[in-house]
Amino acid sequence: MNTYLLVENLTVKRGNFELKGITFDTPRGSITVILGPSGSGKSTLLETVAGFIKPLRGSIKLEGEDITDLPPEKRKIAVVYQDFALFPHLNVFENIAFGLKKLEKNPFRVKKEVLKIAKELKIDHLLKRSAHTLSGGEKQRVALARALAVRPKLLLLDEPFSALDPQNKGLLRTLIRKLVKERGVTTLCVTHDVTDAQNLGEQIIVLAKGELLEKGTPQEVFFKPKNPFVARFLEVNTLEGRVLRVFKNLLEVEVANGQTWEVSSFEGDPKEGDKVLLLFRPEFVKPCGNFPKNRLRCKVKGVTYGGFFVKLFLNCSGREIKAVFPLRELKGLDKEICIEVEKEFIHARR
Repeated sequence: MNTYLLVENLTVKRGNFELKGITFDTPRGSITVILGPSGSGKSTLLETVAGFIKPLRGSIKLEGEDITDLPPEKRKIAVVYQDFALFPHLNVFENIAFGLKKLEKNPFRVKKEVLKIAKELKIDHLLKRSAHTLSGGEKQRVALARALAVRPKLLLLDEPFSALDPQNKGLLRTLIRKLVKERGVTTLCVTHDVTDAQNLGEQIIVLAKGELLEKGTPQEVFFKPKNPFVARFLEVNTLEGRVLRVFKNLLEVEVANGQTWEVSSFEGDPKEGDKVLLLFRPEFVKPCGNFPKNRLRCKVKGVTYGGFFVKLFLNCSGREIKAVFPLRELKGLDKEICIEVEKEFIHARR
C-alpha cells in the first residue's frame, strides 16, 4: 500500500479521557471511516490530525512529512464539521471563496474555481443566497465546497450526515464518494453510523474507549470482525460450534441442539473436533424455505419495525441472534420461528 497519511502511536490526554497509542495508515486518494460509539475518541483523533490538539506522544506524517508539531494553518488540511460552521453574514459564493481567496489573489481564478465546485455539488443556483436561508443538506454541500475549493492534501469530515434526513444522507454520501474520488482527495470521515461507514469507507477503523479495536476493509470489518466488542457493535451474529468434518472448501459444524451447519468461508487450518465461532450478519438470516440445512428453531424475544424491514431479536438455544427480514417475508409472526443461513454467508474462525 502506498502510504499517504501515517499515524503512529498517537496518545492524547483530555481530562479523564485518553486516546491510547493509535496507529494506522491510509493510501493516497482513499476514504477511511473512523467508526465507533459516542465517547470513543473519534472526534479527538480527527482534531489531533487537524492540529487543534497536541498529542502527548506519537507522530502524524502526511506525504512523508512529519506534521505533528505544525500549526493547523500550515498542514493544508480542510475540515467539514457536523454543524457546517458557515459564515451566516456571507452568501454562498462568499462562503465557498473564503479560504480560496487567501491562496489565490486573482479574482477571475477564484470565481472560476467557485463556479466549478458549486456545479459539481449541484449548488450553483444558490450562489447568491444567504447562508442562513439554506436547508441542512444545502449547508452541508456549501461547507464541503468550501473545503474542497482550497485543494487540501487531506479532507476531514466530522459526522457529516448527522443533521440530515435519510434521503439527503443517501444522496450526499453518494456525491461525496464520487467527488473526492474524482478529485483524488484523501479523506478521513468520523461517524457513529454504521450505514455511513458501509457506504462511504474503503478502510474502516473502529474505536472504543480511546482504543483502536479493529481496522480493515469493509468486507473484513463488517463480516469477519476479530474483536468481540466490534462484533456486538456492528451487530454481527456469533454462534459457537464444533467441527465435525473438513472438506477442501467446506466445513461441517455442529451447532446448537446437535444441528449441522455447512460453512464455506473459514480461516486457518481447522481440524475435526476443533471449536469454532461462526459469524454471520442479520441481513443474511432468512425464514426457513427450501434450503434443507443450516437451520435453527428460535424463540422470538423482540421485534422492531423500520420501513419495509423488520428486525427480530431471537433466542436460539441460549444464543441471541438478530435477523433482518423484508416485511413481505413475514406472513405471520409466532412466538417461535425457524431460521436458516446459507453457507456462503457464514465465516468460521477458531
